[in-house]
Amino acid sequence: MTYRNRKLLDLAHNMPCMATFDHQCFGYLGCDPAHSDSNIFGRGINHKSNDFAFAAMCNNSHKMLDTFDKELKFFEWLRAYVKTQEYLWENELIKVK
Repeated sequence: MTYRNRKLLDLAHNMPCMATFDHQCFGYLGCDPAHSDSNIFGRGINHKSNDFAFAAMCNNSHKMLDTFDKELKFFEWLRAYVKTQEYLWENELIKVK
């Protein structure tokens, strides 16, 4: 079963851009939840990955990511994903009950 949570995805809109590659950042306009394209995060043919597998990226970096080759795309997304997770937990946007 694929995990879906609109509230979790919406957190990206108020986060800084977590992309570390060189780009003209528009994070001040808000960010997008950039889902993983990897099957290890639940991605399939015509099926988006789980909603917990997103990196907060400005619209420009999100678009640029799609132009990278598969390996570079995965590692740049993964870097942004780790930074996203750190931000979510350090700022207590996610809590354990």
